[in-house]
Amino acid sequence: MKYFLSILAVIAAVFLITEPQTVSAAVGAAVGDCLEVIVPSLFAFTVLAAYLQRSGLYRVALRPLTLPLSKLLRMDEELCAVFVLANVGGYPVGANLLAELVREGRLSEDGASRMLCCCFGSGPAFIVGIVGVRVFGSAAAGLALFAACFASSLIMALIVRSRGAIDLKRGAEVPDLGSGTFISSVTSGARVMFTVCAMITGFSAVTALLGRLGVNALMERLFSGLGENAAAVFSAMLEVTRVKAIVPTVGAFPLCAALLSLGGACVIMQVGALSGGISLKRFLISRLPAAALSALAALPLERLLPPPDVQTLAPGSAVEPFTGNALLSLCVLAMCAILLLEVRRERS
Repeated sequence: MKYFLSILAVIAAVFLITEPQTVSAAVGAAVGDCLEVIVPSLFAFTVLAAYLQRSGLYRVALRPLTLPLSKLLRMDEELCAVFVLANVGGYPVGANLLAELVREGRLSEDGASRMLCCCFGSGPAFIVGIVGVRVFGSAAAGLALFAACFASSLIMALIVRSRGAIDLKRGAEVPDLGSGTFISSVTSGARVMFTVCAMITGFSAVTALLGRLGVNALMERLFSGLGENAAAVFSAMLEVTRVKAIVPTVGAFPLCAALLSLGGACVIMQVGALSGGISLKRFLISRLPAAALSALAALPLERLLPPPDVQTLAPGSAVEPFTGNALLSLCVLAMCAILLLEVRRERS
């Protein structure tokens, strides 16, 4: 394995030297996506989810949802709160929250490993605002896609619970609403944000390299049965934000649902980086069944939606750099960097 990885490293180095324009274009597009899409849709909710958990408020704020879920899943209400936040907040949120419970000694690594199989999903901000509107031309389509993905996670939670109880030790009963809790939540969100953006940017270079090596063309032939979406599927399997390049042809709706539940290699590596050493074996095994369940759930929902008018959809999904969203995102990342450096300085 080490020889194989060494060969890949040499090939990558040669590619970076001989194809600087290709790499620059790919990385530039990825940075644009992070600033325009990822930071605006993910950062605020990541901080909110961390604050709700660290303060203990999610035991109260989410009770209208967690109480019936706890009856359905026969699971602790607090774990149900993590489940809800993970599937509404975005892909890395679940791993971040579960890792926090493990660090506190309240949840075993085995229990966190099992919960990770269902505490994983793209939030409605991305699914509705990007996939629904840009790909299918309506927010209703995005909501239907989110419903299909959430249904898949719910079924996965039932399967996880059927394998035995998951014990969670009780935490502090009195909510901690101090400024320290808020600061630590923002720091946690900043760490998640930098990890996500760095991974997306890195994977853009990997995707460009695979394209130059002919891997993308080979995979396009492999997925040729998907017609116009043959090229987009492999890119989305590597980096899930590329699902916005899907063309709304017949079968595109369940295909998008499957890709969103699958997550893609980049997101899976983000989960690994944020999981705090939690075993990913069960999580990896769960991705294909979860994707299949999402596609099946999307089929009846697709029939309830009017067919998309392809001519009215934007011809491309590229974003213009340095728009309002990008400038705000740059400010957010700069403030996060300052906060992380300050926290690190105080701890040293």
